[in-house]
Amino acid sequence: MLAAQNPHSALVRLQLGNALQARGDGAGARRAWREAVRVKPDSPSAVRAEDRLHPDEPPGNPPFIPSFSRPRTRVERLLVRGIAFQAALRPVSAEQEFAAAARAAPKDPEAQVAAAVGLFDKDRPALAFSRLGPLVRRFPHAQTVRFHLGLLLIYIGEFPAARRELTLAVAEGPTTLVGKRAALLLKASSKA
Repeated sequence: MLAAQNPHSALVRLQLGNALQARGDGAGARRAWREAVRVKPDSPSAVRAEDRLHPDEPPGNPPFIPSFSRPRTRVERLLVRGIAFQAALRPVSAEQEFAAAARAAPKDPEAQVAAAVGLFDKDRPALAFSRLGPLVRRFPHAQTVRFHLGLLLIYIGEFPAARRELTLAVAEGPTTLVGKRAALLLKASSKA
């Protein structure tokens, strides 16, 4: 009844899916969760619905990790806005900010990587990989490219390939912010 009264509520559809799953109706739950993503893709409820649709993957979307601690340029400010939208579970808004940064700085590997990460979709991860993969050739020594490629590979369960990319990221600079994150992920993966 609530779903009929609130046709544009991702939250109602997320909760409907949870209720249907608890009742044993897996197919109905999946339909409700897909509907949550469709009606309001730029919402925390849509992100949580995607998590329910992909229970074997890490929750949420892979975050973009900047190489800077404070933004100093217009492009870095756009990246920080995208990061804030990611943290608020607003993936469409994050993608838009990252795309704006990439348009403003076409030769900046960090902006280009952010735009690729912003495209990640659990149903279609190839969207992000098709943008990120070519950046390896375009920016062969950009630590951010290797790090984020490794991070996205973790999200799709390709752990050996992720370890290779993270190892290359550490080699590009173990003391940088991104290098330290890569080393942390490598350490965590060795315990798994």
